[in-house]
Amino acid sequence: MASSKTQTPEPTQEITPQKALEIYKNALNFNVIHRYDQAIKQLLYLTSHSVIYKFDDDTEEWIKTDYQGTMALYLRDFSLPQNSQPELEKLFCYGLILLNRNNPECFSLGLLPNKVSKHFFPHGVGSNGIVEMDVEINDNLIIVKNLLGDIYGLWVFNEDDRLKLFKLLEFCLKNDPTGL
Repeated sequence: MASSKTQTPEPTQEITPQKALEIYKNALNFNVIHRYDQAIKQLLYLTSHSVIYKFDDDTEEWIKTDYQGTMALYLRDFSLPQNSQPELEKLFCYGLILLNRNNPECFSLGLLPNKVSKHFFPHGVGSNGIVEMDVEINDNLIIVKNLLGDIYGLWVFNEDDRLKLFKLLEFCLKNDPTGL
């Protein structure tokens, strides 16, 4: 005689309206970012109100750009190239994008772990001497220096978001997802 086991139903996690809205917003943001960067793989962080500043070397002052809106940090689908001098744009492991509320043009910045940039560009991009990206934080700005020598200030309205984004950017630059 065969015995029948009683199956206990697995507990289901109820999705609250707030959680459903968060899932919807993340999916919507993912789809919008995908229009700008088809290599997006996973959203890592979103913050709703940000402004981009650019440092002017001549005047040594921060210039407010016309970029403000939602900022997202995301993982990109990437693979290491076979040749020793790849295009910089194809190497970016992470992306930072500001979905601009002021006009259709968005701010975008590719991020490359420093170990990878040193491996492929030991003398800098175009031998400019800049072999790694840098990120630091001051009172109100996250300062990002890219491989081309540009310096951007990311102002994030919420202080907790500012600190979290800084820590994530620091992690992205210091850790190597490629296994080099």
